[in-house]
Amino acid sequence: MRLLSPAKINLSLKITGRDPADGYHFLDSVFDPVSLYDIIDVEKTPGNKVQVIDFFKSLKIPPEKNIMFKAASLMKKNYKIKGGIKITFYKYIPSGAGLGGGSSNAASVIKGVNCLYKLGLKDTEMASIGFKLGSDVPFFIYLKRAHVTGKGNKIKAILRIKKNWYVICVPRGIRVSTKEAYKWYDDEKKLTKAVSYTKLNVTKRKAGTVKSNNDFESPVFRKYGKLKKLKEDFLRHGSVSASLSGSGSAVFGIFSDRRGAVSCYKKIRSAWRGSFVSLAHTV
Repeated sequence: MRLLSPAKINLSLKITGRDPADGYHFLDSVFDPVSLYDIIDVEKTPGNKVQVIDFFKSLKIPPEKNIMFKAASLMKKNYKIKGGIKITFYKYIPSGAGLGGGSSNAASVIKGVNCLYKLGLKDTEMASIGFKLGSDVPFFIYLKRAHVTGKGNKIKAILRIKKNWYVICVPRGIRVSTKEAYKWYDDEKKLTKAVSYTKLNVTKRKAGTVKSNNDFESPVFRKYGKLKKLKEDFLRHGSVSASLSGSGSAVFGIFSDRRGAVSCYKKIRSAWRGSFVSLAHTV
């Protein structure tokens, strides 16, 4: 079974608190799935093993450390699956860029195993399994533009007025650790009570007037000035809004139509040679 595993961007992201019990942060964010994909093949195999094959050899980690291995193993354990699972993945979404590639891959494996072994799980059940693997995984189970709160487990779909066009750029040589980004944020900011502006921004305005906000920008831009410069380039080249996605290092520009996005794509690709640059839209 072949699945497309999409990236996401954060149209807005506000950190609203921190759980003293486990240290995890609460957020108020709008996630948008976009047409930048990894490809995941999930197959039944004889025996009882889980295999993970990195076709491009793009990730420098042992297979058993891969979140897809963990997802398949968890499914086998929870649902007493008798049989092997082989996962071959083709990585196109940059890692460590705030685009949710790993979480999306885990969700794809959960969906694939559910289908292959005819488990009949509902989205809510798969999302519950996914949350055990990572806070962003449930979003990729539902795969709709959504208002995401709590630790990533509270997801409310947002009516999409129109699709957005995006240009996404990940500068060469910059990779941001989410754990470190939260530490930088905590060091710089005092956590404040949530102000839920995100829903208004996305549901009651046309796509072309959405203004992105991301609480990670201040600490991450302080560490990586190139990312601030990239955001400025997006705004100079016609983006109606631009922002860091998640904790970075991806920066994106929003466009109301394909023509404007293509024009900016060409300029960013020329100015940021050697960097990852992609044209995408809401899926």
